Amino acid sequence: MSLQAFGELLILAALALNVVSGVSFWQVGRGNRALESLARTSYNLFAVAAVLASALLYYLFFTHNYAFKYVYEYSQKSQPFFYVLSAFWGGQEGTYLLWLLLMALFGFIIVRRGGQYTGPAMAVYCLANLFFLLVMTKLSPFAYLPFYAPDGAGLNPLLTDPWMVVHPPIMFVGYALAAIPFVIAMAALIRNDYSGWLKLAFPWAALTAVMLGAGNILGGFWAYKTLGWGGYWGWDPVENSSFVPWMISLALLHGLIIERRTGALRRINLLMSAFLFLLVVYGTFLTRSGVLSDFSVHSFVDLGVNVYLVGFMALFFVLALGIFIWRAAKVPSEQLNYNPYGREFSLFAAMVLLFATGVVVLFWSSLPVTTSILGIEPRAAEIATYNNFALPFAILFSLVLMYSPFSTYAGAGARIATRPILIGYLVGAVLGFGLFLAVLGASVEFALLFTVVLGSVVMFVLNPAGINRVVPALVALTVAAIASAIAGVTDYLYILFIATAAMGIASNVVILVPQIARNWRLTGGHIAHSGFTLMLIGILASSAFSTSQKLILPRNESGEAFGRTITYLGMESDIMEPHNRLILSMKTGEKTERLGPELYYSRRMDGLFKKPAIVRTFLADLYMAPEQILEAQASGGLSLTRETPKEVGGYTFTFLGFSVSDHSADMSKGLRATALIEVVSAEHRDTIAPAVIQMIDDAGHNHLIDEPGIMRTHTGDTVLVTISGLQVDQGTIELDVPGLVKSGSPERLVLDVSRKPLINLVWAGAILILIGSSIVFFRRFSEMGVSSTGTSRT
Repeated sequence: MSLQAFGELLILAALALNVVSGVSFWQVGRGNRALESLARTSYNLFAVAAVLASALLYYLFFTHNYAFKYVYEYSQKSQPFFYVLSAFWGGQEGTYLLWLLLMALFGFIIVRRGGQYTGPAMAVYCLANLFFLLVMTKLSPFAYLPFYAPDGAGLNPLLTDPWMVVHPPIMFVGYALAAIPFVIAMAALIRNDYSGWLKLAFPWAALTAVMLGAGNILGGFWAYKTLGWGGYWGWDPVENSSFVPWMISLALLHGLIIERRTGALRRINLLMSAFLFLLVVYGTFLTRSGVLSDFSVHSFVDLGVNVYLVGFMALFFVLALGIFIWRAAKVPSEQLNYNPYGREFSLFAAMVLLFATGVVVLFWSSLPVTTSILGIEPRAAEIATYNNFALPFAILFSLVLMYSPFSTYAGAGARIATRPILIGYLVGAVLGFGLFLAVLGASVEFALLFTVVLGSVVMFVLNPAGINRVVPALVALTVAAIASAIAGVTDYLYILFIATAAMGIASNVVILVPQIARNWRLTGGHIAHSGFTLMLIGILASSAFSTSQKLILPRNESGEAFGRTITYLGMESDIMEPHNRLILSMKTGEKTERLGPELYYSRRMDGLFKKPAIVRTFLADLYMAPEQILEAQASGGLSLTRETPKEVGGYTFTFLGFSVSDHSADMSKGLRATALIEVVSAEHRDTIAPAVIQMIDDAGHNHLIDEPGIMRTHTGDTVLVTISGLQVDQGTIELDVPGLVKSGSPERLVLDVSRKPLINLVWAGAILILIGSSIVFFRRFSEMGVSSTGTSRT
């Protein structure tokens, strides 16, 4: 049996075994315990087939078997080990197989820990697996290459980066994990049994949020250090297709905390679990259907599987919505207490903001699809459209993160203290709209947000708990506002955001420090919230206050940018060579360092590949992005105008005029142009006569031949002076004088140098978010309390 046939057989065997397992688990869920062994065995064998198919693809990669189309397209013999490893997910076929592999492995979580939900949950889970298997029957990684190839085409240069070895698989782990809360929610609705769904779904919802967050953050860091456009997030529709599920997973996490504490929001949480998985499916459609090919640099082209993508979306949308509508009225749920002083309210506010952020980004990301459906010319939303709503949302996020630590669980029957709330927002409204009317440049948007922020602060000051708990936040607000004004921040919304974010950090740190000593397992939320606020400050500072300068540097010449002297020393090899580095020298005070941004022509991409050099400091990054190399000019030597003397290097050159004559007795063969140049120095006075001869060969081709003039130097030596350019009608000429002035200039580097203030806060905040979310996962996992013996309690 050939390797191709073996690979195809593994896919078909996995498909058949998955169907058998799904049908058997469904029957187990309906009470037919006799099929439980068949269900588990067939699933085990399905997972083995998925693992073997993945192992076979890796075998083909590492043996450089270019008879297979996918291996040829994404690897080559010179590729380092880790990039052969990452070639697995370099294209669509491999990413579908990776996703299937992860789904197969994560299915054992439900098989072993699913409890009473195992049967129906695994039936729905196998239905999801069926989609990937059907796609792979159409889009197989084991297809043959129709021609012989001694070597492969290699990875896209953008993917030959260490972060791309880990970023895609982490993102796909998040996608695959999103199926677990979904199928548990569907199983709970099918069984109309909600007694254990929360404990089972909670840790995997938390881990989904962690992995989706890590995937988005690593993707942003990769873009920042690799793509050379100076940013880490461009609101690209494909980027957004992974950002939106992250936001919804965080919203679900907050909803699950409320349900765990109070029993409220159960219907919303069940629905959000389904929505999260559907968004992953929809994101797959956006990314891989080709609908965004004109609007995103990340989009895949359509490879003929759109019917599967659309069918998959429609099936699971109808399935999830139908099951929810069927059972919604019977789902038991408690009433949520909307007391602004209660922790439930702050959690609910955060959930709403996260969900709203996801929905708004989803709406604008889907604009190319919706405009096409409506018969309008397809278009994508501008970056400014996203930024316009992002800043107000960031202010509201920071506000919620400020007062969340001060709130406590009030319970459903707790009385709401209305007086301090009314006074707080009245004071906020008066001052907010007073500033709007009195301060030039303040907007209605600012007035509304200022009212909400100040009203919330005053409300907590007047809270019976007293001002003591709010003092650190007030100090942080005041210091941040004053510091922003001193730093030259003039936009009122920016100042309001920085002040509110500082309050959010201070509030969480005040609670966090003593909590670490008491019980670190309870610190996950405060760590993540502090990181989130820190990251928001970094995003604003590094984008809104980024400044840039463009330098055009001839080889071996220097330019100034941000107090540094930058010299372009040339290239390590040639611009046509892969990973060609530019050699830059940067001097800061007495310190000199070498930098090596990359600039080269990629045959695979059919264009220039640009990778920046980044100089990192505590307060800011200096980001040097090469844009292009301007080749040596054909002219630019010593330029002379008739009868106009020019002094260069101790010589006075005077262009006396042209002498144009026939080149030879055969006048059809061309002309001779001779320039008469007077050269005067302290030692000599000469007239030289360099010439250019035009020759026309028998084929009619023109040839220019230089006939140099002989010039004496200060030392008595002679040099050959040639004409590098002439304009007879204008009476000008350009000369190449060796040792004095060369015709033309060396190549010139166009370098964009930008300063990214406080960008380290983006990465520091992101790390804190992941640490906090991971603590939440491990805590909830330890509290799960569901049997892991593998017994299915259906």
